[in-house]
Amino acid sequence: MKKNTLLIVLFFCACQINAQISKSVNITIPGTLTNQITPTEQNTLITLSVSGNIDARDIAFIRDKIKNVATLNLTGASIKTYSGTDGTNSGIQTDYPANQFPAYAFYNPQLLTYKPSLVSVTLPSNLVSIGTLAFYFCWNLGTINIPVSVISIAEYAFYGCYAMTSISVNSSNTKYASISGVLFNKNQDTLYVCPNGKSGNYTIPSTVKHIANSAFENCYNLSSATLPSTLLSVGDYAFAYCSGISGNLTLPTSLKKIGEGAFYGCYRLTGTITFPAGLTEMGYYCFMESNSIKSFVVNTSNPDFSSLNDVLYSKSKDTLFICPAGKTGNFTIPSSVKLIGSHAFYKCSGLTGNITIPLSTDYIGYYAFYGCSLINNYEVDALNQYFTAENGIMYSKSKDRLIICPTNKSGNLTLPSGLISIDPGAFNNCKLLTGYITLPSTLTWMGEYSFYNCTGISGFNVENGNNYYSASEGVLFNKQQDSLYICPLSKSGTYNIPTTVKLIGTSAFDGCKSLSNINLPSSIQEIGSYAFEYCTGISSLMLPQNVNIIGNGAFYACKNLQQLAIANTIPPVIDYFALDSINKTSCVLTVPTGTSAIYKNAPYWGEFSQVSETNFNSGNTEVNTSAYRCFKTSDGIRIEGLQTNDLIEIYTLHGLSLIKTIASESSKHLHLPVKGIFIVRINDFTEKFIF
Repeated sequence: MKKNTLLIVLFFCACQINAQISKSVNITIPGTLTNQITPTEQNTLITLSVSGNIDARDIAFIRDKIKNVATLNLTGASIKTYSGTDGTNSGIQTDYPANQFPAYAFYNPQLLTYKPSLVSVTLPSNLVSIGTLAFYFCWNLGTINIPVSVISIAEYAFYGCYAMTSISVNSSNTKYASISGVLFNKNQDTLYVCPNGKSGNYTIPSTVKHIANSAFENCYNLSSATLPSTLLSVGDYAFAYCSGISGNLTLPTSLKKIGEGAFYGCYRLTGTITFPAGLTEMGYYCFMESNSIKSFVVNTSNPDFSSLNDVLYSKSKDTLFICPAGKTGNFTIPSSVKLIGSHAFYKCSGLTGNITIPLSTDYIGYYAFYGCSLINNYEVDALNQYFTAENGIMYSKSKDRLIICPTNKSGNLTLPSGLISIDPGAFNNCKLLTGYITLPSTLTWMGEYSFYNCTGISGFNVENGNNYYSASEGVLFNKQQDSLYICPLSKSGTYNIPTTVKLIGTSAFDGCKSLSNINLPSSIQEIGSYAFEYCTGISSLMLPQNVNIIGNGAFYACKNLQQLAIANTIPPVIDYFALDSINKTSCVLTVPTGTSAIYKNAPYWGEFSQVSETNFNSGNTEVNTSAYRCFKTSDGIRIEGLQTNDLIEIYTLHGLSLIKTIASESSKHLHLPVKGIFIVRINDFTEKFIF
């Protein structure tokens, strides 16, 4: 009797457990899935089957609320039209067509979250289209089956699906086909997607004429990928980071065009790239970060490109496009070269001796000599009218632009008076420079990473009269000292950021391993991307109340952080890498009293095992009482609460200024030409804005 009773109890327990991890629901009214899933089930459901009528709101609910769903079956579901702000493009007024698996289905572009729990998805049988970034970085999704009715699949629908091994298509589908798990158009002359998880040797079918953008991007598991003789075009980033492109690469004689970044990061390319006679279009960055390429060889009948001594040029050799990163020894730039392109000698770490700019050269692009770590000196023909060199450093002729400093430059550095700009990466990895760098009064612009990883310098000074930069305690700021740009890597101990600072710039403290304590004032509103990356010396950090913008990877690899406090009652939006490599088991997250539940449910903040609450000292925090209000519109942003003569500025996350205007009335509509994440700044008010 006891045995039978135990079996009955176990049976009912098993049923209860199964009810918690698996559920089937039928929805009559679109947008009401939330009513069918209990709060407990939102955390426990592993398998979910949905039938009936759904819309983009229901898919957003699955994405954002059903945290651990691994298997999702929508075969019996029918996606209805929806227009509003509660769909997958969260918070933005969007029209969602019927029978479309919506854009951003499993990627939240506002919260920067993904759906790694998904392993299997069965799409609705009457589906017509799949929107852009629908399965973006669903990196555990294994396979996908495209129904017969699908006639449109947007670009990047399956981007970042690293575990995906196969895409299958119903054989009766009129627009798409699948062979060996690879997605094509119906007549198989365009290859759209090779799943990232595909392995072994792969020969692209002879029917293929076009390879779509990012088709093989991140295919790390391929042993080889063979291009067909029929190929006409290769799309943007088509083979970026594809391990199947290796050794020598002979581009087919039929090829006419290769897009931007087509072979970016093909680290297994170790030999010669051969260009055919008919290849006449090549995008930027085509072979960038493919750092083992030894040479380029161009068919002599090619009307647009040529090669000489392994280097890729224009036909007349007046433009130097690419010196392969694997080239070694001394190199002489031909006297015919007028233009040296951006990234032309990028990471040519095997080049030695001196580089001499010839008489004819009148243009040198940014990053042209970035990463040429063994070059001793840069020299310029004395008769060149556009460039000059002094003490091995290359400048424009008038020395108002500093282009590149050789990496082995040592000792103290004196910048010339009259200098106006310093190129991006100009002093990158100049570890032997010492002392203080004094910026002249004339300097108005420094490119990104100008002094990156200059481990030996003590800091910066700025001459009196400079209207753009200032320095204090060796740290570099803008003139007003409300933006902190660079803290020298040699700085140690405790550093108190001045109370005037509102913005901590990109990579400002990146790699400052000797700092043991960094105190942020209550004035801080924005922390730039990678601002504190690899600050391994700090064990505690307090983020003041007004911090509402935190950039990508801001605290990446702060692996010794044991206490992280944040006084903002609303968790700032952060990306996947912002807190990555912090030990979230041992590090204690301290938040304002009454907000622990909010932080525990917030993306990435909720990963901390230990969350405590405290009443932050009001003397160290300030409430932003700004009356400014920003609203998304169909083509940009509307700002209300303005005062006459308010300065309105809109920047990209990288600091590029898009709009600068003065308010003339209480509200203003501004058109944004592209979608993305922007910084809106109105006088002292700053807000991150996603469009």
